[in-house]
Amino acid sequence: MGIEILLTTSRSLAASTRAMLDKLVSSGFENVDPPEDGRIEVDCLDGESGEEWGFVTPETTAQEGFAKIKERATTVRVKISLRTGHLILFPGFVVLSRPDDEYDDFEEDPRARQIILREAMEMGRYVAVKEVLIAGDAASDFLGEDATTWDELLEVLSEEEVPHKVVAVSAKAAKPDPNAPE
Repeated sequence: MGIEILLTTSRSLAASTRAMLDKLVSSGFENVDPPEDGRIEVDCLDGESGEEWGFVTPETTAQEGFAKIKERATTVRVKISLRTGHLILFPGFVVLSRPDDEYDDFEEDPRARQIILREAMEMGRYVAVKEVLIAGDAASDFLGEDATTWDELLEVLSEEEVPHKVVAVSAKAAKPDPNAPE
């Protein structure tokens, strides 16, 4: 069972994509790395047709990617490749997915817990949220149809008995990144 860090966002899907790409190709995150070769694959899903389409940075800039997603208003999911795992963006949500890690390690191994919490706090600080959700068993699978809000997500995870923990982001970590695009 993999592990995911889920956060809410008020940004549009296009704006969330631009913000994440800007951060990954510029100053970067401390704990979340882009692919080693510098080429970030961005895969998008059209919710009406089911068509998958995408682009690669740096050939396509974050701003050009933003425009492409805006042009295709029926885009419902964006997946951004990372060195390990990927970011999955949905309307209203940002998910850091680590399919090769284990939720059980988060619960049982203090070192693994510290690593996941560092990633969660860094993502929470960048997205400017008050709390993050750390979950196992592909919790993001419920986004879109079963859950479109934070409360609905928490409810469905409890109903489906998906292991998860809500963690408050410290006041320092809740400050938005002044360089993040709106």
